[in-house]
Amino acid sequence: MPTAPGPALGLLELSSIARGVVAADAMVKRAEVELLASRPVPGQKHLIVAAGGVDEIAFAMRAGRAAAEGALVDHLELALLYPPIWQLLGEPVHPPDWRGGPVGAAAIVETATVCAAVHAADAAGKTAPIALRDMRLAVGISGRAFFTMTGDLADLEAAAAAAREIAATRLVALEIIPAPAAELIGRLIF
Repeated sequence: MPTAPGPALGLLELSSIARGVVAADAMVKRAEVELLASRPVPGQKHLIVAAGGVDEIAFAMRAGRAAAEGALVDHLELALLYPPIWQLLGEPVHPPDWRGGPVGAAAIVETATVCAAVHAADAAGKTAPIALRDMRLAVGISGRAFFTMTGDLADLEAAAAAAREIAATRLVALEIIPAPAAELIGRLIF
């Protein structure tokens, strides 16, 4: 996604594909939001990603959660998403190089849900001057999600602490590499 369609983001993860389609329908009928994705993902889940104005996302999310009924796995509503995340919400992105920010240390944050990863990345980016490098949302990893970030070690530790706090019980793993090997620079995941 080249531009930020927000400023607000709404995510729903459901345990039923059919109920996911119903929830997506309810969201777009309730408020004028841009439906960025409504698709089945591994882990027997359905993922809905919507963007729009703050009030519109709030209305759409309320309708989506109600329509989800007992199939709601996780949800996230952010009024002002950390801008670099917008470009990471689509298909897996492999950045061509890491010249766009500090690389002194690297971290990998793995979560049980997509909502937890996006929320943790948002918190990390708003906490310290780090660079988000890539993000995988459920596809190819059994419904889990993860993101990588780089920065000076002290900044990365602060960002990781914020991510850990936000992900809470949905955190699967959080690893910091103080000085990544040269072979990994620019491609922690390839």
